[in-house]
Formats: sequence, C-alpha cells, structure tokens
Amino acid sequence: MIQFKLYKDQIRTLGEVDRLGLPYDKLEPQYALDKDYSGWFSFTRLCFSLGDWAVISGLPEALKIKYPKIKIALPSRKYIEQIFGHIIDQWSYGSNNPLDYIDTVFKNNPHIDYRFNPGDFDIIFTDHDRAYTDDINVSLVEQILLRFGLTPEDLNKIDSRPNLYFDKDENPNPEIKDEYGCLLFASRIDKLKGRWDDKNLIKEARKYKDTPVYYYSEFDLNNTEWDELFPVRYNLAKLSLREQLVIKSRAKFNIGYQAGINDAVSRFSNNIVLTPYDDIKENIIRGVNYIHLNGKKTKI
Repeated sequence: MIQFKLYKDQIRTLGEVDRLGLPYDKLEPQYALDKDYSGWFSFTRLCFSLGDWAVISGLPEALKIKYPKIKIALPSRKYIEQIFGHIIDQWSYGSNNPLDYIDTVFKNNPHIDYRFNPGDFDIIFTDHDRAYTDDINVSLVEQILLRFGLTPEDLNKIDSRPNLYFDKDENPNPEIKDEYGCLLFASRIDKLKGRWDDKNLIKEARKYKDTPVYYYSEFDLNNTEWDELFPVRYNLAKLSLREQLVIKSRAKFNIGYQAGINDAVSRFSNNIVLTPYDDIKENIIRGVNYIHLNGKKTKI
C-alpha cells in the first residue's frame, strides 16, 4: 500500500503549530540524502492549484544539481484523480480543470524522469516534508530542499525559482509585436476577489506608463488609474493557461495581485505584485518585488 512519508513529529494540527515540517537545526542524518543517491524521489503536493505546482517547479532541477544521479517522479493525472479526486474541485478556477495544472506547469520539463500511477511506489514524499529556519519568509521549495540535505549556502548558489519549459510550437501569435508588459488583477480565493486597495502598486507601475500590456482582470479597467497608465491593452482571457504563461514569460514586467500564474513566470520577468499578507511565508519567491497593502516592500 502506498503511504506518504510523514514522520510522526511532522503530523501536527494548526492548533499546535503554524509551521509544517521540522526545525532545520534539529534535522537528523536520516532526513538527508547521500551525495551519490541514485534512487527515486517520488513526490507530490497535497494541494493542487496552478500556483501550488508552480512554486515547486524548480525543485527537480535543484535536486539534480545537488544529487546528479537522483531520479525524479511526479504524479500522473491518473494518480491525482484516483487518490485526490474527491477533494480536487476546491482548486478549480473558472472553467479550468485542476487535474490539468500539473501538466500545464511541468510540460517539457527535462528533469522529470517518470510520472507515477497508483501502486508504483511504496513511499511518496510530499510538500509536508520540509525544514524551517528562524526566518519565516523562506520559500516552500527551499524548505523542501533543506529537508533533503541542501544547506543554506546551497540555496544561495542553486536557482530553485519556478521554471517553465516551452517548445518551439508554443508561440501564440502576439498582438503586441514590440516590448510589452502584463497586468493581472484576479484571485482564486473567494474572499480576495474584486479590486484590492492598489494605490501602492500603482505607484510602482508608473515607471512603465504607456507600455502596451496584456491583461486579465476581475474588474473593469476602463476609467481607472490602470486605464490611464496603460491605455493599450489586450485581454488574455481568450487564451489557454499555457498560452498565457508563454506570453507572461516574455513580458518586460508582470504587475498585479499575488497569484499562482504570476509566481510561475517569476524567473523570467520583473514581477511586482501586491500581497494581502503581512508575512508572505512559504509563498515567497526570490527576486519578486512584493508590495504590501500598507506600502511596505519585501524582496529576497
């Protein structure tokens, strides 16, 4: 029977602790991998939005830099549907099927060696297998890497930010031929839908005034400050998520609300995002410019 690799001291309720995983300074040798480890690393997330997969999309490459012989396995669509199908709908957004998100993010990724089905592995690691430090703003992928033997020094040398791989056929005909940016004003989370208090984000966006943009918004941009700053706009809504990622990855900037699709392209573009959270915690990504609702800025 397949079991998830969760040690008893990791299984805690939110009432007991607000951080999953183990303290980095208390990791025992059993938690690390041997430097010449050549076995399988089978891994799944336990939540399934596009952003949930995007933020750990740099994990396979980072592990292979540290452990060149390791073999990476991620779940197949069949596995997710069979094991998590009873809860998968909570990660849907609009007409998008959450079963598609792992393929949207990991298509063409050369560091994935296998997509496993039910019964393929006895032990599967999850995103609960992580190690945390005193710094609360450490990205999830880096916490996972710490858990499996990478050091803080390794994290400063190995780029584990989200990564996407596009092939030559993934080239939606752009409506903007020259340099452009992207705007995103939407959230999958119901309580965060609609327009936020974005005055501090607008201040940051002014440097790009009059740049043509692709955009997606839950509110009408006409007659708003965004309309004034970016009058030349093309709506991304008609494109698939994968096509949107291609467009966004080639943009000079991605400005908008904190969202998984912005996280997915953060390696490729200057991301300036408005976050509703005082502490970004494990959702933080290196290099992203976070603007808080009170005007505070965070960047690592």
